[in-house]
Amino acid sequence: MALCEAIPASAQKKLPGEMDKCDPYMTAQGGYGYLVENGPKAAVWWAEGIYKVMKDTPVAKRKGREVKLSTARHEYESFIVVINPKEDLKGISVKVDGFGVADGNSDKDITATVRKVEYVTTYYTNDSYGWPGDWPDPLPLYNEPQDAPKGQNTSFWITFYTPANQTPGTYKGSVTLSDADGWNVKIPVSLKVRDITLPDVPTLHSGFGFRFDHVIAYENLKTQEQKEEAFHNYLEMYHDYRISPSYAPFYLTPAKFSYEGVDWNGGNFDPGTKTEGRYSYVVTDGAYDKNVSARATEQFIPVSSDNKYRVIFDSRTEGPATSTLRVDCYDSGKNLLPYRSHYIHFKAVSEWKSDTLSIDRLPKEAAYASIRLYGANAIIGGETTGKTWYDNVRFVNLTTGENLLPQGNFEPDSTRFKVNIDWSDFEKTAAKYYGETPWFTGFTFDIPVLHNACGFPFGTAEHEIIFKDCVQQIEAEFDKLNLLDKAYIYWVDEPFPDAYPMIRATNTLIKKYAPRLRPFIAEQFPWVMTHTNDPQVDIIDVTDIFCVSWNCLDDHDKIARVHSMPGKEVWTYLCTATRAPFFTNFIDHDGIDMRMWIWATRTLDLKGILIWRNNYWTALAATENGDFKSVWDEPGSFISGEVGAKNYEMDQKIWGNGDGMLFYHNNRKPGIDTETPYTGKPVPCIRLEVLRDGIEDYEYLHQLEERIPSMSAADAKKARNLLTLPRSVFQDDDATHDEKYYIKDPQYLLQRREQIARLLEKWQ
Repeated sequence: MALCEAIPASAQKKLPGEMDKCDPYMTAQGGYGYLVENGPKAAVWWAEGIYKVMKDTPVAKRKGREVKLSTARHEYESFIVVINPKEDLKGISVKVDGFGVADGNSDKDITATVRKVEYVTTYYTNDSYGWPGDWPDPLPLYNEPQDAPKGQNTSFWITFYTPANQTPGTYKGSVTLSDADGWNVKIPVSLKVRDITLPDVPTLHSGFGFRFDHVIAYENLKTQEQKEEAFHNYLEMYHDYRISPSYAPFYLTPAKFSYEGVDWNGGNFDPGTKTEGRYSYVVTDGAYDKNVSARATEQFIPVSSDNKYRVIFDSRTEGPATSTLRVDCYDSGKNLLPYRSHYIHFKAVSEWKSDTLSIDRLPKEAAYASIRLYGANAIIGGETTGKTWYDNVRFVNLTTGENLLPQGNFEPDSTRFKVNIDWSDFEKTAAKYYGETPWFTGFTFDIPVLHNACGFPFGTAEHEIIFKDCVQQIEAEFDKLNLLDKAYIYWVDEPFPDAYPMIRATNTLIKKYAPRLRPFIAEQFPWVMTHTNDPQVDIIDVTDIFCVSWNCLDDHDKIARVHSMPGKEVWTYLCTATRAPFFTNFIDHDGIDMRMWIWATRTLDLKGILIWRNNYWTALAATENGDFKSVWDEPGSFISGEVGAKNYEMDQKIWGNGDGMLFYHNNRKPGIDTETPYTGKPVPCIRLEVLRDGIEDYEYLHQLEERIPSMSAADAKKARNLLTLPRSVFQDDDATHDEKYYIKDPQYLLQRREQIARLLEKWQ
């Protein structure tokens, strides 16, 4: 069969433009699926695992009693079984049998997972393409009989996993549907296992955001054991779906950083505003519910009630304001003596001025004192905000005349600086998930002293000294653990153009002291600022991974330029900005979208994919239960804190139905059920299943390219044609060069995949 014969003429006509609305019914193709039986109690049909079966999708017309599938080894392959009852059916059970013998060879390792297709209601549209209604998306495990109401589809998503050592051949089995009253339908299933094996670690790199703190809150995880169990179950789910949890692998076992030789914490050393020397110290309080303060690292100053003391200091603010300096007293055990503090609420202006706090009497129990510098006026509740600079802070023993706070001049001795990193817990996790057989392709790592090192801002000599010590230790550790090709430094997200000089400066510093660490940038603007002749903003030479929002991927020459440089990669990501006519990650868009994303990724020779979050469940101000929004009841992603759940005037307030959310929480009443711990694996969705199929297709394409040199001329030509999607299926806009238009019929990709599989088997 020629490739384009898989495309119905009606679908080809729609490709260069846009459909008015998403059509999950595939009306342009005459429907989809295969009829098994249309009996007096129910119609039963099946379809490949790439469709979104709506509650009212018409029963398939084309007959196909036997489910026929093919798979590689170490691959997942799914199909959907649909029941459309003519009367209410109670207690539907689903049983998968067989698959123990392939062409006379006994193998019993193929496993089947059955999930119930559930529906969520969307109440608004992401764009002009989607529409409100009940959409299939969550796929909870089927673990008990289910009812099937009359007149609407009840669907089950069945997935086979074939181990890497499975004997090739055709395996036979069945799926039996039955109800409590004796109704029974047996569907034969044929699974062809090809002599192709997919790798343990995906070729396609990925980074999918994961916030485990949201899991802790939603799933009521209170003990360390509960957290560890749930955390591993989530990572196992990421592994099963062949994606990497970019922000999460070391959440429970981070590297621990500590610093020596820096005398103050809580504020910043400021080289630009001072009375003398190199620095003053600025404390910023931007919170109306806190009293932000700073104190010396060696905070306990020996004192005696026999002496009098005086604090003398210089200060200024951004304008007329009141701020606070306080002296706390402690006993010999360094326990705070309540109600025995001394403080001064001083008036400050934009000019430097001096103030004095006299302490004529200390409590007799006092053995130590500590000085606290506030950013604003310290009052109950912290209702004020502000910024206060301090310099020449002295704590003088009036009996001896000695200044007991020599570090109050804020002049550091950089020879004392030292970064300590405890890698012990980190290394255990690295061995578990990135050891001999890694689970994931990579992870992002935060450099804690990136732009501020212990209060020293970027650009100061002290910052660079601490930064150098830190990143060189990180690079050495990653080298020891063989993680240099997996870790990347994702420190900036979707910057505005004026941020690029700072991005260049930061990445240059990383490359100066740790050249094997890989800076990463996610960009939503067109690549104007990334690829320019201005040396101040062109970051291509100091950045290793460029991840571009698909709707901004407008210049293939720029992709080629990046890939022409050793070690550099271009990824893409989907988010709210990628809307119709582009493929998207939205619930109320085409079933093919996530798989087409991966085929398009391979067509453009891109190396990785990213989605900003997989469990963006909360919506802050959009809920009645604090931070809890059940995505089972409201699958829309709201801009946190900016919109109420009943406000559907959404253009700038709603990110999209399912955007940032590929897993559903197990606790279906978050904020109400606050006691039951849910430690199991999360509930995946149809979009995630289709995405995994695309990632596995990418492996087919990768292996095909590798085998071309050994093929005959005719087959090599055929293989090269199969590696990239033709313009009749996937094309850009001639005016904008955006990759907008793509076929909506899944049968094209399925048949193309079969052609690739046949070539792979032929040229082992």
